[in-house]
Amino acid sequence: MPQADTPLDTADLSTLADRQQAWFTTGHGPVFVRRYARSSDFVRAAVHSANGQDRAALLTLHPDAYPLAPAWLAAIAEAAPHTADHRHPSAAMSSVRLLARMTPDHRNGIPRQTDGSADWSMPGATARIWPDGRIELRGTTGTELTGRLEGSEWDHWKVAAAADAGLRLLCAPEALHLTSTGEPSGWHRPLTGRWTGAGPGRAGSARAVRCTTPPRWPAAPAAGA
Repeated sequence: MPQADTPLDTADLSTLADRQQAWFTTGHGPVFVRRYARSSDFVRAAVHSANGQDRAALLTLHPDAYPLAPAWLAAIAEAAPHTADHRHPSAAMSSVRLLARMTPDHRNGIPRQTDGSADWSMPGATARIWPDGRIELRGTTGTELTGRLEGSEWDHWKVAAAADAGLRLLCAPEALHLTSTGEPSGWHRPLTGRWTGAGPGRAGSARAVRCTTPPRWPAAPAAGA
């Protein structure tokens, strides 16, 4: 049976007995876990805010997600605000999608549902976020990471961090290094493939630049050689 000081990264949720509850520790706050198995087999996990008192997230985990749970719960604990209240997160769902590092391309706009949610996908996984804090991450193999982020202090950046962490656990191996990239402001790329500044003092972001250097062809031989 897990003890109160058991680190979350060594937790094995499959060892929890019916109705058993346990506390786990992370470097960013405690995680409370309880297993329900009377009508169905799942774990309900509560992540607390940094002050250790307020509940900042309530997650539902099924057996196929147990191996991923410690890493995702630890990431949520790291992103959780210092305090939490009973209000909805103060995050624009479109901004969440733009900030998620695994967004492969957002130049065609932000898909929005009639209920205000935003969703996106990458190889092997999909994400959907609602304005009331509900979060749903699904892998193509059927594994789900779902729950609700609680408190108005969950802003765009924190919600995106929680979603991105789950997607990196669910996605296909070739998608692990997907990041959102864009053309630096004030720069353009001519046919040579080399980035060129559009004006003096206009520097682009090196993180966002994907450019190729034109090949260096050998010099033409001198006349008569």
